[in-house]
Amino acid sequence: MNVETKAVRNDVKEYEKFGWKCNEEQRAGHAKHHYTEYILVRDKDIPNYDQISSLERKYFSAKSQLQTYEPMDPVYGVVTFLCLIVPFVVYAVFKSNQKKKVEAHNAAVHKRMDSVLVELEKYNK
Repeated sequence: MNVETKAVRNDVKEYEKFGWKCNEEQRAGHAKHHYTEYILVRDKDIPNYDQISSLERKYFSAKSQLQTYEPMDPVYGVVTFLCLIVPFVVYAVFKSNQKKKVEAHNAAVHKRMDSVLVELEKYNK
């Protein structure tokens, strides 16, 4: 009998679809990290072995490209919000003060311009 073996930590049921059979389970790991390692065997003389093996490679290649979505951490969201709001508030207050200063300056300039025009009236009579 021509067999091949493979050690995996994943779900054995996926591998069983490709002709693998669980031969042995082993507890493995160190310190805080423990896991079960499965020793799988598959007969290389099964019908359509080459096609099944090729499809297995394609399947697990595609599976390795799966992405996982991690929702936003609420603390990170609040911090980001504050980091954007605080500068906006500071900028808005700065611009508001700047506008008041410009309006006060322009009022003083208009007052001087009006006094110049009043004085001009004396000479144009």
